[in-house]
Amino acid sequence: MRIKISGWIWISAAILFISSCSEDQQSNKEPAPTAAITATPDILGTASDGIEDPEAVKAFLSAQKIPNGDIYLQDNKVHINIVGLNSQIEQRFAQTFAAGTYELHDVKYSMQELLAAQELLHKQELYQKLNLYGSSVDTIGNKVTITIPSDYAETAIHEIEKWLASDMLTYDISEIGEPHVIGQIVDIDTKQAKRILILEPGNEEPSYWFSFNEKSEMFNEAGESLNFKDLKVGQQIKLWSTGMVAESFPAQASVRRMELAATE
Repeated sequence: MRIKISGWIWISAAILFISSCSEDQQSNKEPAPTAAITATPDILGTASDGIEDPEAVKAFLSAQKIPNGDIYLQDNKVHINIVGLNSQIEQRFAQTFAAGTYELHDVKYSMQELLAAQELLHKQELYQKLNLYGSSVDTIGNKVTITIPSDYAETAIHEIEKWLASDMLTYDISEIGEPHVIGQIVDIDTKQAKRILILEPGNEEPSYWFSFNEKSEMFNEAGESLNFKDLKVGQQIKLWSTGMVAESFPAQASVRRMELAATE
């Protein structure tokens, strides 16, 4: 089980940002993909009746130098992912924690290895090269989940698995679906980035800056390809985003696909 970007649940002391987007947002550039640890609908907190204290479990794992894929709460238990679980480790837990308050799981990868896999995606610039939308660590599944647009999936998966073991990975394939935003172009900016400002129907103020990159697709009403220079203020358009939205006003997003809307 995992929670997508729109509803992150933090299970580790720190969140890893694969690419900091603060500078990009300040300079109105396209937001960079980020990676986050996501796992379970239960938040690790203080102990309650019948549940072992998660912080005590973390401290025990650290003191005992037991490789692990982190922990999570589920079904009123602390679940602990252990790399190389054996009878000796089971005995050490049984001597320290009350039976029935925790459950051990044998996993292949430590949290450090999973986070290192995310970092490798960044260092090899695979987010940009393969048009990846983001990645997250699925603690329960003990894998890295990578989000890829459907039209790049086959090529991207083939390349990613040259760098990372396939059994460490799962993929979230993003289908095109319905347009995310429909509106009118009210400004076109080419000074710092290729982007357009969008006013949605019923709004008094523009709500989005949409930035274009080399992977963005643009089409006219007949389905013919367009260039950025073909865009004009006043055009009605349909937009599909890459899923990344920087919280500002207007919000900032990047274009996966843009179509001119037919005028009546």
